[in-house]
Formats: sequence, C-alpha cells, structure tokens
Amino acid sequence: YNSIIDIKKGYDRLTVKFYKPFNIAYLHHFELKGKKSRRYVFDFRETLLAYKNLTQRFHLNKPIISIRVSQYRKNIARLVIETEQPYNMRYYKIDTNTLIITLPQDSNNSNTDIKGLFASLSLTKNTNAEIKEAHSDIKKGSNIVSNAVRESYFMKNKPVLIPKKRYRIILDPGHGGHDSGALGGKDKSKMEKVAVLQIAKRVARHLKNMGFDVLMTRNSDRFIKLSHRTHFANKKHGDIFVSIHANAVPRRKWNISHGIETYFLQVTRSARAKRVAARENSVVLNKKDRLTKNVILDAIYTGPKIVLSNKLAIDVQRSMLSHLRGKFRNVKDGGVRPAPFWVLVGAEMPAILIETGYITNPMERRRLFDPKYQDLMARGIAEGIARYLANREKEME
Repeated sequence: YNSIIDIKKGYDRLTVKFYKPFNIAYLHHFELKGKKSRRYVFDFRETLLAYKNLTQRFHLNKPIISIRVSQYRKNIARLVIETEQPYNMRYYKIDTNTLIITLPQDSNNSNTDIKGLFASLSLTKNTNAEIKEAHSDIKKGSNIVSNAVRESYFMKNKPVLIPKKRYRIILDPGHGGHDSGALGGKDKSKMEKVAVLQIAKRVARHLKNMGFDVLMTRNSDRFIKLSHRTHFANKKHGDIFVSIHANAVPRRKWNISHGIETYFLQVTRSARAKRVAARENSVVLNKKDRLTKNVILDAIYTGPKIVLSNKLAIDVQRSMLSHLRGKFRNVKDGGVRPAPFWVLVGAEMPAILIETGYITNPMERRRLFDPKYQDLMARGIAEGIARYLANREKEME
C-alpha cells in the first residue's frame, strides 16, 4: 500500500512523489474528450493521499486549464490534468519513488508546488491509524473496492515485473494497404492486416500503461515495405522490435492447423518454419531475389542478438499462453522457433515475429477478431516484453 506525499509543477512536467517505491503497473491512465477541453486522468491504485481533502481544482495559465488531485475512492488517488488542446502527453519513472508526467509548456516558466497552493485549506496529514483503517477496508472488500478491482487489469493480476529503465518498443503490425496478408479461409472479409493492427494497438496501450515508450511502424491501413520496418526501428533507436502477424495454411488444413507461435531470426531446417517465413516474405521477395536474399541472410545469422531474440521470444510466448489459457480453451502452444523472416533482417535490437493464430482456422479466426481475446493476447505480449527487459537488467547488474 502506498501514498502520494508531494506533487510539484515544473515548466513542462508534473513531478509526483510517493512514500514507497511505486509500481507503474498500478497506474491506470485514460483521456476524456470534451468540446472545449481535454482531460488526462491518472488513477493510482492502492494509493492514498498523504494530505486530506485535496479535492479542490486550481486554475493555471493557459494552455493548462486546471489540475485536480483527490482521493477518488478508498484505494484510488486520482490526478486530472485539463488542457485547452490535446498534446503529446507522456509519463515515466525517473526513480523508484518518482513519476514524471509531461505538460504543455507553461508560458511563464513557473515552478509551482501544488501542495502549497492548497495550504490555505489547513490540510492535515493522514495518520497511521487512518491509513491502516483504509487498508483494512480494502482487505474486507466493500462493494466499491471490489468493483474497482474488477474494473482494473492491474488489480486482477499479480504485479507485473517492470524494468527500472524506460525503454522504447517498436511494434510492427504486418502487411497493410494493398497487402491484405492472409485471408480468413471461407470468409474472405477477414483479413490479417486488420486483426494484427487491432492487436498491436492494444499492445501499445498496455505497454504505455507500464511506462514504456512505444512507436508503431504503422497505425493505419497503409503499406510499408519490409525493409523499411526495421530501418524505422533502428532510426528511432528502439530497444525491442516486435512484428505481429497471423498464420495461414492451404484449404486441406483449415480445420487442423491452429496455435500461437513466436519466431526469431536464424537458419532453420524446419520445413514448417520455412513455409511460414516464405509466406510472409513473398510480398517482397521473388525468384530473382534469391541470391541477394541468401547473401544478406547468411551475413546476419550470427551474433549475440540471436540469443537475446530467442530469450525475448520465450518470455513473450509463455506470457501470451498464460493469459489466454486462463479464459479460453484449446489454446495451442505452437512453440518458439527460428526462421528466416525478411522483416527481422537488419534489426539492431532483439527482434521477434509473433504468429497470433491461424486466420484460416474457423475457431482461431473468430478469436483473432474477438476484443476480449485480442486484449488478453496484447497483455501477454506486453508483460512478456516487460519481463524480458527486467530480467536483462538483473543479468547486467
């Protein structure tokens, strides 16, 4: 159980101080759009305000309309930033007890202590007895608290293993534009490019909620060459590259083949892995490209990046299966496999490709377009990435 002990406003940021190390997994952020303003809401779960009655709204110079801090529920402290126009808001930890939330730049370059603005309210600190009482209420599980628990993913699950540093994750939804990717068997209206973009957007949201910096090679229905995808990741100095796809097989195997698979770039003798890679590579490679392809692939098949990519693939695969099997039956583990995927060529960071399921299989096709299934898979991917990076930090210590 934690508490917010101080909040300060700087030129372009809000600094939130916590009494104990704060797990960013317990932060739920969302936006509310109004006709004349945009509100950025931050709910801190299992958190009290160290000062009572911080419920008043105070006004600031434009473009910030107001900032409000309150004990929204017994176990939720809420911070609301209201601005005239939307802006590129970010939040991240700078140490274990401090969270930074970016703000639109203040024209007067002021540095204001929010607690000081409330000084006239004669605030009194919560006593230890009051904090224990609130904690006891949460354990008992009143209706309000139990509803909040159900509404919040971070309260439903065990705390996520979050790395200390802020990393940049590059998400690559496969195909797009004129390249629809695989089609859904008998249902040609179900396209790979649509499903993987929906899943990637959900992964991005979960990663951002954990404090990661996230970029996507595409966030709309447009075509991007395979070689441009890892080039984008390198140019943006990504720490992790994840390409998201859906699998497909010939008609005779529609009802047989299903499962989730995660791949990393390496030479393989597996006919199955080669087949999957050949289908994904077909959009960029033809027979005339074979010599060039072999020369380039041979050049990048060795090095420590392969080992790291393999570890990342294992963590992500395990995490996806764990989340999905808790709610869905017959979720098949297709395994972690090496394969010559062209989209992974040239990545200067650990890179994997996820085949989220077989769009040609009737059961998995339905699931790939099911929001609940998509969100569980996205959570699994995000937590797998977080676990991999946290473990890497421990190995480097």
